[in-house]
Amino acid sequence: MIKKRFHYIDGILLLICCCLFLFACSTENKNNEAPGEEQEQTSNNGNQELASLDIDYRLFQKVVGWLDNETLLVHIGDSETQQLVTFDIFTGNINQIYSVDSFILTVELNQAKNKILLQEIKNEQTSFKIVTSEGNLIQSTEFEFASYVNFHWNPLSNNTVFVSHYSFDPESETETINVYNWDIENDSFSRKKIPSLSPKWYTENIYLYVDEMNDGGLYIGDIRKDKQDMMINQDISNFYINQDTFIGLVGSDITENEVLLFHEYPFLLGDKVISIPKVTMNDKPIKLNFTQSTRNGKIYGVIPNQSFVVGEELGSYHLSRLNFQKEARHDILELPENAPIALSPDEEHLLYGWRLENIVDLSDPELIELLEILN
Repeated sequence: MIKKRFHYIDGILLLICCCLFLFACSTENKNNEAPGEEQEQTSNNGNQELASLDIDYRLFQKVVGWLDNETLLVHIGDSETQQLVTFDIFTGNINQIYSVDSFILTVELNQAKNKILLQEIKNEQTSFKIVTSEGNLIQSTEFEFASYVNFHWNPLSNNTVFVSHYSFDPESETETINVYNWDIENDSFSRKKIPSLSPKWYTENIYLYVDEMNDGGLYIGDIRKDKQDMMINQDISNFYINQDTFIGLVGSDITENEVLLFHEYPFLLGDKVISIPKVTMNDKPIKLNFTQSTRNGKIYGVIPNQSFVVGEELGSYHLSRLNFQKEARHDILELPENAPIALSPDEEHLLYGWRLENIVDLSDPELIELLEILN
């Protein structure tokens, strides 16, 4: 009996020793990481080969975005028919979910990725349509402007969308910005005096924008109140916002060739800063591209390699993961230009390009074309 008890105690001691050894090894591995550099986690699908998008390149319009971890929403079509299809990045399966004999100009997914907002034009008449991710039409509304518009779907309300576009008056030869708040449930449009082509919703009722027509400051407004919007920062020239994450682009007071990425999480409460090379056009810092797929999740950006002036130099960029807690960045992959990026919901893959036509497996970074150009 006593002998068995000693065997039992010996087993427990051995188990404890093994745990301590594994903990020590784990700590040593973490301490051996390069300063300021974060190791990308191995993807669950890292061993799976990415499939090609098997369609005629001449029909390809753009990748709209991620429907889930493995499925993309893709816009294809020609002068007669336009379609939305889903594409599985691993199996290569393509399924048509929506088809129309008009031109699709603008497409946007809602936050839940179960509804799609479309701008369609036929015979110089614009219609806004909402379809489900299965392609079922649930609403159609006519709009007076027969050219491209910008959408920003409220992430907290499926019934509220900013619609904006430029308008040119031939008599006065002036260009203005028109912004409307579209109440989808009541199917009504209300004009908003917002001097920005890209206002962004922050909450169900509060929005942000940079004044593009006047002083260039960052403003905040409330859709429920008939009051003048309030400037909250006169130095932020551009910004990115995703749920509670805010990144503002601010000129550096110390170094002429740098700008600061000012991070706030939650919004208006942060104070972390990363400095990057300054790229300008018409004496103003250009807007950079960022992406985040989950609340307080990983943030990636297209970051310039050096300071330059657009038009005078070509410049070069890299994909970088931004670690604002350590005020550092980890360069991942060289990129040819400052084009949009979109991170998958599971943070394992990333789309890149003006039409999001390239994909990167972040566990083994390489820029891969989704489809081949046909001769």
